[in-house]
Amino acid sequence: MFNDFNNIKTQKSSFNKNKPIKKAGVNDYKVKDFGPGNYQLTKKDIGYIVYGACFLGSGGGASIGLSLLFMDNMINNADVMHYVNPDALETNKNMSFIALLGSPEKMFEGFGQTASLNAFLEMDKYLTQSGQEPLSYLMPVEMGAINILIPFIISAQKGIAVINGDPSGRAVPEMSMNLFNINKLPINPVILTSDTDESGHYQKINVQAEDVNDAENQARRFAKSHNNVTGIACYPLQSVTLNCSTLSDKSRDKFIQWTVGFAWNLGQNMIESKNYNEFLRFLDSFSILSYKLFEGKIANKEVRETRSGFDVGKITVTNGDETFFIYYKNESLLAWNVTRECYVAMGPDSINFLARKDAQPFSNADIHSDPEKNPKNIPLETEVGIVGLCAFEKLQHTVLVDLFLKNIQEILTAFPEDHVPVPDKYIPLPDLIAYYNG
Repeated sequence: MFNDFNNIKTQKSSFNKNKPIKKAGVNDYKVKDFGPGNYQLTKKDIGYIVYGACFLGSGGGASIGLSLLFMDNMINNADVMHYVNPDALETNKNMSFIALLGSPEKMFEGFGQTASLNAFLEMDKYLTQSGQEPLSYLMPVEMGAINILIPFIISAQKGIAVINGDPSGRAVPEMSMNLFNINKLPINPVILTSDTDESGHYQKINVQAEDVNDAENQARRFAKSHNNVTGIACYPLQSVTLNCSTLSDKSRDKFIQWTVGFAWNLGQNMIESKNYNEFLRFLDSFSILSYKLFEGKIANKEVRETRSGFDVGKITVTNGDETFFIYYKNESLLAWNVTRECYVAMGPDSINFLARKDAQPFSNADIHSDPEKNPKNIPLETEVGIVGLCAFEKLQHTVLVDLFLKNIQEILTAFPEDHVPVPDKYIPLPDLIAYYNG
């Protein structure tokens, strides 16, 4: 857990534009919680964060190529974005999730660039018209190349601070697979918005969802009517709910702290060193357990079916001696060694890709994609490393584990000819590695 290495005292002052704000410096990567207090981040910093979050996304969280295109189109070099640590939140302020949901193909065509900002504006309007404080903070919904970027795009345009943390710790296939849902935090209202059209207008609906699954289903239906993309704003909460200013604060159970800073650290190393082995050594310096699972070439990508907007498929990686299958439902959820006929990793633990030549992180969506649309297309035969990361303890909650197992079963059902047994229980990565190497 990140709290294990967060032993550096952090200031208790909260984000305030009238107070001095540090800028992320060249040596800040040495402080593994990304430093105390609040920061102003530049476009370069956001690039680090996007790279790191792509790696942490377990093959999901959308294409890094798409995220970099969004970043170039929507953040200027002169923009300054605000970042705040989870123990420095002003407790009387409001926060929300703002995310982008929909078709990557449509996003590559330019759709979705205004939808999430419109969702922010509508949530902000809802709060003020209800007599509440406007939004002061945003939080990424997950670790992944697109939804880590969305709050910073809004921060660049509206000066809103992004909280250093998220409720998923990785990218996940379904909205229900997050700690806000597990801790029964109120999701409503759920506000869905389209892109702004040529006349300066956009479509919107305010949903009172029955639960998080209903919210996601309504978002997908709305997206289908609006170029297969939608901005979504939900979980409007007072930041006192999430303030982590004391070690005993139960707010710590509701999300994973310091993940944005972790992504910055990882991305900084990837971009600056471009060295696969150096990055693996750097990753080992953190308290979260990581394992090099396999190295080889990407031999094939097979998409068997798409359900409700999800890509269900399999990546084959081989080194001549052994072959790996990585099964995914947008996110990679199961690693299977075909040669030895055994599990190697399973969700909620993460299964992450890196290109060996330059430590480039990428998602399943980037593999064998359209190189004319995706500047970060990863072609077949690319030499890759597969790295396993242990799930944070909070993500090993029984309800979350059952949801991961349900999704794994759905994927394997689509590949009956592989004869991979459906796991009847979650086996943590260290236990699988001990068996695998035994």
